[in-house]
Amino acid sequence: MNKLYLWTTLAVAFLISSGLPHTALAYDAQLHQQLTFIAARQYNRCAQFHPELTRLSALDTRYIVKANVAQADANVFVRMFRWNYYNRKDQSNRGTFGIIETRFHERFNELAEKLTQARDPHRNLRNLGRIVNYVQDVTSPAHVVPVYTGRWWRFSLSDRFDRFPVDTARVEQLVADSCARVISPPADYATVLKEAASNTLSAVQSPIYDFPTTWEAYWKLAEEADDFGEYGRAGNQFGNRTEFRCGDRQRCLLLQNDPLYREFAEQRHVTAVLASMLAFRLAQLQAGQNVSMQ
Repeated sequence: MNKLYLWTTLAVAFLISSGLPHTALAYDAQLHQQLTFIAARQYNRCAQFHPELTRLSALDTRYIVKANVAQADANVFVRMFRWNYYNRKDQSNRGTFGIIETRFHERFNELAEKLTQARDPHRNLRNLGRIVNYVQDVTSPAHVVPVYTGRWWRFSLSDRFDRFPVDTARVEQLVADSCARVISPPADYATVLKEAASNTLSAVQSPIYDFPTTWEAYWKLAEEADDFGEYGRAGNQFGNRTEFRCGDRQRCLLLQNDPLYREFAEQRHVTAVLASMLAFRLAQLQAGQNVSMQ
């Protein structure tokens, strides 16, 4: 990504931002909200049967969701200089020209440290909502491969997967038996993040059912683990009718809202919900499992 391209992209993104839907600028805030509400409801269902868990109150959930959505809905100036991409090599920060953060790990680690040290319960809940936002981000292939989503010459500044609808009933069904996994979370938020990201990367590298190709046809990993990847032969067309070359002299076809799209998205959304629940549990353990986070 050369300097001229970068500055041109930033300038055009700013100029056209007023003419594009706000959700087109980054990961969809409504999707974050839905996933967080699903996670909170399932966590509370688990708490009914497992006394180790402390139920999230309506006010707890409101603080978490509000902070999550606010971070996803950050203004265009913030998004221009603070990108929400994962570094799959070593989970460290990266920057460009000293002014643009191309990875979010430093911000994530600062939030995790605040959650460990702070004693203000409302502030803790807000920081937890921001942590959950990042954890959910790495269930999106474009954020974790990562692929730079700004395609201003096509008037597109986001990945189509990030707007693919959540099937709430189906996701709730798939996480219904997750309680046992939540009781003993990883030791820290960084591990929750890494496991969710690894799950997404494995999915991207897995075969598309009955086709001689993987989901890298949509998001292709770079050879160097700390570099940006690119869109594959199918392009930024997740959810759309897409025909592309795959295998030796073969062509693959996925239809509009193909069941293969829905199944792939469901699994990513399930991962997002489970990772959010693990973050809830870890926060409660840090605060004292028998003390409300209020």
